[in-house]
Amino acid sequence: RDAPSHLRQTAAFLAAAPRVMRRYRKLRKTLYQRPVPWGGAGICVRPLPDASDQLLSALDDLGLDKVLLRLHPWDDDHDAEEDLARELAARGYELAFALPQNRELVRDPSRWRQKIEELAELFTPYGRHFQIGQAINRSKWGVWSYGEYLELARAASEILRRREGVEILGPAVIDFEFHDLAGVLNRRAPGVFFDVVSSLLYVDRRGAPENTQLGFDAVAKSVLLRALADTARNAAPRAWVTEVNWPLWEGPHSPAGKLVSVGEGEQADYLVRYFLHVLATGLVERVYWWRLFARGYGLVDPADGRRRPSFHAFRTLLERLAGATVIGPLALATAARALRFRDRGGSELVVAWSLGRAVEIELPGEVVEAVDRDGRPLALTGTVARVTGSPVYLTLR
Repeated sequence: RDAPSHLRQTAAFLAAAPRVMRRYRKLRKTLYQRPVPWGGAGICVRPLPDASDQLLSALDDLGLDKVLLRLHPWDDDHDAEEDLARELAARGYELAFALPQNRELVRDPSRWRQKIEELAELFTPYGRHFQIGQAINRSKWGVWSYGEYLELARAASEILRRREGVEILGPAVIDFEFHDLAGVLNRRAPGVFFDVVSSLLYVDRRGAPENTQLGFDAVAKSVLLRALADTARNAAPRAWVTEVNWPLWEGPHSPAGKLVSVGEGEQADYLVRYFLHVLATGLVERVYWWRLFARGYGLVDPADGRRRPSFHAFRTLLERLAGATVIGPLALATAARALRFRDRGGSELVVAWSLGRAVEIELPGEVVEAVDRDGRPLALTGTVARVTGSPVYLTLR
């Protein structure tokens, strides 16, 4: 029954592929050719009715200003989300909202419109970015053909754009399935236009963000995401990653299965390295971690309020690179990676890590200050540093 829609999707992808790859190759050639401002890190949240003060305290301590709040259009009560949005806006956070779907709403267009009307009225006073849809390439989220999704996007866009300054994000394809993303962005869809191309760009099933899939690591996937946005018929040339994490194995609970789960230390390492890789390209405006409090993957364990290593690693990343400018990668002869920055004080800062065992790297200057992934001082001097899979921050003379 859905075959015609699937064929239109495939045709749109095949027609777009040549120009997407031309743009991809051009962007790869110009990558790191000019300094770019560092920034764009964000966090996703949901209300914690019994621990809202704890959530707000952790968010303030984290030290960022961009928050994405996922709403549930199928619910009838949004008081907790509205209370949280009101408080976050009052504290100066820049809010974006995700509007996922389920099968019942997909099959009931009038109810979908009614719910979007309600949410637009409630939440546009607190933020102007709305992502329409969630993991639209997964049938468990309710979309069985992309024609169905485009109808959702058309209706929601029409309602949301009545409010001045609203920007529409989408189509929120999950994982590295950019053939689906290309098809949606290039189908004939009157009334559908995305101000920002959003992707739930998970790479967790490949392990480290440097690992490849079809020859693409996290950097290459970021470049391809921007190439898709630059060449899209239904979108502006802007790209955000609105969801990413690495799942944890916690006893009997694992959100993605034991085979792809990691330990807390690895999660912290991969978080830092992912944000560095993606945001340092200058091609992706924002990356949001899903999420602050959650079993199995959050920065904070909701069971006891313990801040995991990933919380401290994220806070250190935000603190050390606040106001910095990306210069580009440092050429290394060993199995390691390093990115050069100019910090807000004008000093050169190198963030370095290895891709396996500990290795020594040669630096372009003498180390005058060093801290580890979690912000603890390190006793490093000279122009040679020994690095592991946990990134270190090295300020040079």
